[in-house]
Amino acid sequence: MEYRCFGQTGMQLSAVALGGLLARYEGLCGQPSPEEKSRIYLRAAELGINLFDMGYGDEVYIPDELKGNHGGRYFSLKVGGPPPDRLEEIVDKHLLNLRRDTIDILRLHHLNYVEDEGLAEGVDQLKQAGKVRSVCLIRHYRPDQEAYAEQGPVLSTEADLVIYNYVCRWQEPGIRRSAEAGKAVLIMKALGGQWLAWADQTQEDWSRSTEETIVKLAPAGEKIRPDMELIYPTVKGPWRELAEPGEDIPPTGQAVSWVLNNPQVTSILVAFASVAELEETLGAI
Repeated sequence: MEYRCFGQTGMQLSAVALGGLLARYEGLCGQPSPEEKSRIYLRAAELGINLFDMGYGDEVYIPDELKGNHGGRYFSLKVGGPPPDRLEEIVDKHLLNLRRDTIDILRLHHLNYVEDEGLAEGVDQLKQAGKVRSVCLIRHYRPDQEAYAEQGPVLSTEADLVIYNYVCRWQEPGIRRSAEAGKAVLIMKALGGQWLAWADQTQEDWSRSTEETIVKLAPAGEKIRPDMELIYPTVKGPWRELAEPGEDIPPTGQAVSWVLNNPQVTSILVAFASVAELEETLGAI
């Protein structure tokens, strides 16, 4: 496992991190059992992953062996944009579950952070109290993505989480500015997101496809239409190019490796729905 510096925080994070387990294939294959989720956490740690993302509900399955104030293990918590007066309560709840004193990376939506002075003040108070080590802004929605590509990171924070993959590369200017400013960069949607099966996504001829194609391929069908502005550019593209000669479907590891070839990326949050999927992806890197 390769480890990269998380900006100027002093943390050395695994290049691949364990993302929220509610993403990717779970909508297609069904929820993994609690036992399988625990095995995923443990196997990830065995394979060198030292960053674990929370905030999706599955963190209740983190095995006791990974909890506690372990110096070489890090936890990221997504809180979105909560009311400022609830922020400390949310953080305390997760710290209690983890039996830790500090959340290493607190993730908030970019617009909430910059527009709500109370939220930013609450984050500063948690930092001063030692409950939060660093702040990462989530660049999920179009205005957040555009601001990042045009302006780069918010200098008062330590990192950003951006969409970046083989077919969706337009965040590269922001990623470059983050590197120049000494900020860390986490990546989401390296495999295109959780909306389509990997086989369908990589075998589709996207040069002749439309938004309707995604609706037809997606297990969720019409339910994904309201998010099409986000989904379409993230999924539509030449995924087939990642396949080696003789491969019908490129391994997921090929897509992850492509992202990691950018040295300005710190770590990729990848959601795995089974130990086998975890081993297959890391084995192909």
